[in-house]
Amino acid sequence: MHRNLLSLSLLCAPFGLFAQQVKVSGLITDSKGNPVSGVTVSVKNQTAKTNTNASGQYSIQAAPGNTLVFTYVGYITEEHILKPEENTVNIRLTESASNLDEVVVVGFGKQKKESLVASISTITAKDLAVTGRSLSNSIAGQVPGIVAIQPSGEPGYDDSNFWIRGVSSFAGGTSPLIIIDGVPRSKSDMSNIPVEDIETFSVLKDASATAVYGAEGANGVVLITTKRGMPQKTVISTDLQHAIRKPLRLPSSLDSYRTLSLYNEATWNEKGNPTSGWLPTYDDKTLEKYLTGADPDLYPNTNWLDLLKPNTNVSRYTINFRGGGDRVRFFTSGAYYTEDGLYNSHTVENYNANLKYERFNLRSNIDMDLTSTTKMSVDLAGFFVKQNAPIQTADNLWSIITLAPRYLFPMVYSDGTFAEHPVYSAGSVGTGERANPYNLLNNMGYSRNQEVTLQSKINLTQALDVITQGLSWRGAVGFDNLSQGRTNRTKEARSYYANSRDANGNLVFSQIRGGAALSNPAAAGSSGERNIYLETALDYKRTLGKHDVSGLVLYNQKEKQYQNRGNGLEMLPYRKQSIVARGTYGYDGRYLLEASMGMTGSENFAMGNRWGLFPSIGGAWWVSHEKFWEPLEQIVSKLKFRVSYGKTGNDVLANDLSRFPYREKLNEGAAGYNFSWTGGAGVGDGQGSGSPGAGIVESDYATPTLKWEEENKFNTGIYIGLFKNRIDATIDFFYNERFDILMRRRTLPTSAGLQVAPMQNFGRTNNRGLDMNITGTQKVNEVTLSARLNYTYTKNKVVEFDEIPPSYTYQAYTGQSIGKPFIYIADGLYTPDDFDITVNPANGAQTYQLKSGLANPGFAVAPGDIRYKDLNGDGLINNYDQTYNSLFSSNITPGIVYGFGLNAEWHGLNIGVFFQGAGRFSTNLLGKTENFFPFARSVNDAALREEAMDRWTFADPYNQNVLFPRLSTANNGNNTRNSTWWYRDASYLRLKNIELGYTLKSEFVKKMHLNTVRLYVQGENLHTWDKVKFWDPEVTERSGSRYPISSTWTFGLNVTF
Repeated sequence: MHRNLLSLSLLCAPFGLFAQQVKVSGLITDSKGNPVSGVTVSVKNQTAKTNTNASGQYSIQAAPGNTLVFTYVGYITEEHILKPEENTVNIRLTESASNLDEVVVVGFGKQKKESLVASISTITAKDLAVTGRSLSNSIAGQVPGIVAIQPSGEPGYDDSNFWIRGVSSFAGGTSPLIIIDGVPRSKSDMSNIPVEDIETFSVLKDASATAVYGAEGANGVVLITTKRGMPQKTVISTDLQHAIRKPLRLPSSLDSYRTLSLYNEATWNEKGNPTSGWLPTYDDKTLEKYLTGADPDLYPNTNWLDLLKPNTNVSRYTINFRGGGDRVRFFTSGAYYTEDGLYNSHTVENYNANLKYERFNLRSNIDMDLTSTTKMSVDLAGFFVKQNAPIQTADNLWSIITLAPRYLFPMVYSDGTFAEHPVYSAGSVGTGERANPYNLLNNMGYSRNQEVTLQSKINLTQALDVITQGLSWRGAVGFDNLSQGRTNRTKEARSYYANSRDANGNLVFSQIRGGAALSNPAAAGSSGERNIYLETALDYKRTLGKHDVSGLVLYNQKEKQYQNRGNGLEMLPYRKQSIVARGTYGYDGRYLLEASMGMTGSENFAMGNRWGLFPSIGGAWWVSHEKFWEPLEQIVSKLKFRVSYGKTGNDVLANDLSRFPYREKLNEGAAGYNFSWTGGAGVGDGQGSGSPGAGIVESDYATPTLKWEEENKFNTGIYIGLFKNRIDATIDFFYNERFDILMRRRTLPTSAGLQVAPMQNFGRTNNRGLDMNITGTQKVNEVTLSARLNYTYTKNKVVEFDEIPPSYTYQAYTGQSIGKPFIYIADGLYTPDDFDITVNPANGAQTYQLKSGLANPGFAVAPGDIRYKDLNGDGLINNYDQTYNSLFSSNITPGIVYGFGLNAEWHGLNIGVFFQGAGRFSTNLLGKTENFFPFARSVNDAALREEAMDRWTFADPYNQNVLFPRLSTANNGNNTRNSTWWYRDASYLRLKNIELGYTLKSEFVKKMHLNTVRLYVQGENLHTWDKVKFWDPEVTERSGSRYPISSTWTFGLNVTF
């Protein structure tokens, strides 16, 4: 009896369990509250499994006590034990510091992150925090290995200059290769991609990653993939942003009264600081008029910064559609961006002379499964740019704004007459720069530029498992076209200068410019380029037990053709061909080996040297996959060592657009020889009556031995995951050596008779350093915390340089870092103790004679002038006392770039902060001397900065703690020498981003028939700590007289439905 009851109980048990199961549903979101589609939801130790839909929702059958498991690529797996009567389980996923199942884009393919041998850093669009126009301005400190600086804030021309692991060449070819969706494209194309279109942004750094690009891999590679469709219900996402920008560190100019008072001081200094009998250039009565503003026409105090608005507006709107089915998937997007300039334009004809930038973007990526083995993708993208600007370039206009004297003339005279610089000449703008900035902005017309870029790519993939499992073929063709056109409308204001009034009090004018009406639109130039890219490849990938093998054989060619080039040869297509091969092998997920090569043919070299072969090999060992590591897994979850070595190449010539440099070139327009013939003219060539015609000379020399510039790359790296991968760290050490650098020789004597120095492979550099990335996540109760740190350190060295060995080793460029300044070493300021002083008894004026034993500076000096070290001890300060051995680093690229940030999320509320910094680079305060040094040209070309008050004075002759030495009325050759006095450490730390966002609760959003609604505010470039102070430390040129970088506050709304 008991046995029968037991049998019956066992038989009914499964049905009892089934009866206890309930339908469990819920919403899966990320740390910001956005729904996550495609999350796998399963019941632990059972077969029940489902996925979240496009809205992040799911439902599954489970019983109380069952454990629900939620897994998704890139996030930490979550588990939840189902409680009795619980039928709703909402989960907020936490991003994983490391996800080894993640697929990483590599050169010409994809690999699992776990199987990587190469040094590759990848981030997603949400890490970039782009609110402005250019993607390049958001990558510094975000990606290890990237070194970047932003030299200008001008709308449309504010792209950052960036390098991968610094600079390895003193000649040309230092820019990385940029690949967008598998097609080589330009930095401009990269900068103009809306961040919402980007899926991944990857940086390839070592030879194992870049050798497959052969000729173009020496400087690293940036791979960008845009989003693609997914088999899901169509999800529509919109992002609306409005931003207010405020310029950072505008110069503070000195008013007219103090400017002219300092000029009086400068003249007094030059007269020997007499105690009597000296009359200032500007007497007290005149200065009083400037101080009181009694007559702003003749005694103006014009603040040229009033030509600027206090802030500008930026708007950005995007919308995208993502979805598809089993056979066809799509991603389609559109975007609009607009930004105003800082200029406060007021024109007579009511045209807009302010800067304005507008950009329209469209993208459509479509993937189709034509058959079960044949797939096709069609990608179309384009952007249309419209720009409005004054006729004057931003650099010219900003230079004159910071140079025009405040005391000399007003913007406009009080009777409405246009004012002008008294010695204006049209040809001097940008050189002499004597002009009224108001007229340059409002009375010279405007320029409009339009640019259209169209990009396309068709890709076809065919599985060839019928031949052998894992084999496939693919082919792709890309066609891009860029066209640009500019129109100008010019005018000239009739303008005057007044320096007195007549008996009736009317201004007495002298006409400076005749004036001209606003012209009809006229073409001001057009350009364009066409790019064709072809690619075909065989791929193989297969797992045989514990053995993973893959292979790739690929051929590609590309062609670029420019329009409207002055030299006909430059309009011929530029062509390049490459053959690529790669093989990988992995055993048991522990031991990885990869070998690759790129072979590239370049038209820059003659037959025999045209093709370059660039191989690489790399290996990795997963220590944590070994059995002996199991006891340590709870602490050190993952540990992997990598090493690679290979060769890459470069064929880019420095600052030289000449085609086919291995061929001889002739100049048929050189001066002819005058035979002193008489009677009769030449042959219409303008050579004169005694010349038979133009001469023919060899303008460039045949260099058939010219060959590839090459670089050997060595990289070793370590990856470590701690505490179940909640902390993830990757550290890479690299050493690169570049040789056979393509350059024009520098040491050939003029007696050789060469018209131009020939091209040759000469020179060698090395570059070493490290880059690392550390990320971590931690959940504290209901708060999810995440942190990240990126750090890049590079140090290059010129090993061989084409220079005549100098007399003194400290003047040798060989052995220095690229871009190291060649400067004098300032040794403080001269004091009265350095001179034998003679006092004129009549007026107390002093004359100075340097004491014996002090080096002769080559200029007449006095107390307060800069003293320099006599490095060679010859008693003279001259060129032999310039040196590379100073404490200042390169002013080309930073040697250190880093970034660190922290994010916190709680119930849909998130806050994030990110700091970015740079080190080991410098700036020269006298990059544009006249825009910084008081009266460097003359009093009529001087707009002194507020900092001019920080100067040496006769009353305090021993004070060394000043910015400016003794003032002079014109350029003081001694004090404006390129020296350590004027160099500054440009290292900085910047509060780059801060963001506060809130995702509305799903219950409220569903009532509006939406998926998610998120509100956020973001600040950018909010504060900078540095030693430059006078202008932004990233603006290392022109003494800060460039369009300024801005701080930005952005208010945004993101909606998906």
